[in-house]
Amino acid sequence: MKKFVFLAGLAIGVVVGSRLGRGPYESLERTAKQVAGDPEVQRRAGQAKEAAGKVAHDAAETVKAKAPEVASAASGAVSGAASAAKEKVSGSSDDAADATVAEDSTAAAGGDAEVGEDRPLSS
Repeated sequence: MKKFVFLAGLAIGVVVGSRLGRGPYESLERTAKQVAGDPEVQRRAGQAKEAAGKVAHDAAETVKAKAPEVASAASGAVSGAASAAKEKVSGSSDDAADATVAEDSTAAAGGDAEVGEDRPLSS
C-alpha cells in the first residue's frame, strides 16, 4: 500500500511538474531556502534539537537506573514460575495432572509445532 501511494504521488508530481514548467519549482526552492536561512527558524531548530537531546539523555539515564531492578524482577518471576511448575510436576502422581502440566508448558512455549515446519496455525 505504501509503495502504491509513493508511486501515485510520484506520477502526480511528474504530470503537474511537466505542465507547470520549471518556474513554480524554482519559486518553491527559493522560498524554502529563505525560510531555512531565517535566524528565527534557525534559533527554534536549535532549541528543538537541544530539547530532544535532553529528553534522550534523561530517558537513557532512567533506563540505566531501572534496568537492574527490572532484570531482577524478571529473573525472580521466571525462577518462581519454574519452581512452581517443577513442584506441580513432581508433587502429582496422577498421569492426567502430568499431561496437563506438559500441555500447559507446550502452550507457554508457543505450541507444539517444530521450528521450520510450514504448517498453518490451527487456533
